[in-house]
Amino acid sequence: MRQAWPRGRAGAGKRAPARNQNSVRRRQPAAGKGGPKMSLSFWLMPVVGGVIGWLTNLIAVRMLFRPKRPVRIPLLGVTIHGLLPSRHADIAASVGQALAEEILSIGEILKRVDMAGLRGELVQAVSRHVEERLEGGLGRYLPAQWRAALVLYLRDLIAREADALIDAVIHRVHSRIEERVDIGALVAEKILALNLDELEELAVRLAGRELRAIVFLGGLLGFLIGLGQMGVTFLLLRAESAG
Repeated sequence: MRQAWPRGRAGAGKRAPARNQNSVRRRQPAAGKGGPKMSLSFWLMPVVGGVIGWLTNLIAVRMLFRPKRPVRIPLLGVTIHGLLPSRHADIAASVGQALAEEILSIGEILKRVDMAGLRGELVQAVSRHVEERLEGGLGRYLPAQWRAALVLYLRDLIAREADALIDAVIHRVHSRIEERVDIGALVAEKILALNLDELEELAVRLAGRELRAIVFLGGLLGFLIGLGQMGVTFLLLRAESAG
């Protein structure tokens, strides 16, 4: 008789195929991943912003004085001309008018004159002139006592009458000066007489510190803006890496 062998599972004697290692390999977390990676351009943002702000304000300050002659850019159809060279006459007229109306007028100048001292000097000058003419003219033929008495009389007469006469003359001179002297026109004429190099030197001498401060503040503001950009970029990269 044929002995019956017990039935087992199909292919029990065969070796099971090995599983694919790639299919069971689990994803390992990346080591050392603590935040967004920053490149060199990220750290250079404040420096670049500061340089741009400084250079922009420097060009703006330079363009107050240059170019001294109009320069036309053909492709853009734009003419570039410095502020002071292009507005030389207008600036001179404005400065002269402001000076005459708001700062210094002829009336203010005349008020500063010491009229009492001037009146005394004029009286002395007239008295001295009369005495000299009397000594050198007809008075030399008079006796000494008569000549001395005449000098005293004329001196007293000048002292009594000169004040009113000199006041009238001074008032007339004041009126003539106020009518004929224009402080604004005089200042404008002096400014127009300056060439562009002298005008630039004068402006730099008067406001050089302020102009340098404008250039410095441009660099400082650009640096701060660069810091702000760097902070915003960092937050965006951090949010992206966290998501």
